[in-house]
Amino acid sequence: QWSVGAPLGMVRSNHGMTVVDGKLYVVGGYSGTVISSVECFDPSTGQWSAVAAMSTARYGHGVAVVDGKLYVVGGQDNDETSLSSVECFDPSTGQWSAVAAMSTARSSHGVAVVDGKLYAAGGKDATGTHLSSVECFDPSTGQWSAVAAMSTARYSHGVAVADGKLYVVGGVDGTNTCLSSVECFD
Repeated sequence: QWSVGAPLGMVRSNHGMTVVDGKLYVVGGYSGTVISSVECFDPSTGQWSAVAAMSTARYGHGVAVVDGKLYVVGGQDNDETSLSSVECFDPSTGQWSAVAAMSTARSSHGVAVVDGKLYAAGGKDATGTHLSSVECFDPSTGQWSAVAAMSTARYSHGVAVADGKLYVVGGVDGTNTCLSSVECFD
């Protein structure tokens, strides 16, 4: 059964969402304009609260958690320009910090974590070109590196991890055709 929960402090769409230490975080998105605000839901109190905003307003970005820290990857800004920037939120300090940018700006991409490393797959670049490229961020070195590209350029796809492998499912290809194809990165 569904039940109604406490509403967000503001309306938003195309935002990122993840869980850190049992709390829900809703990050950025669109609310009549692109926003940088972040809200945190504590299930023990049933309440939302504002936390520090990102330095960059963005929507269509990827969000993932590595070692208890929330990473926000790429997305688009108010000019609908794809971003390569990455920010990291540490809930223990309540502070955001910039981390190394991806080599490719991307939005509408997929983000997931495998073995403590963050992967950004596909999406659209700053010119709107659909991407097959995949980048990997290693928090221990603070650097991004390219990994093998997918066989199909795609955006607006699903990304998940199972059995230590990265799966990319569906999306839209370079001809704006919806896909049923699935790729797996080991």
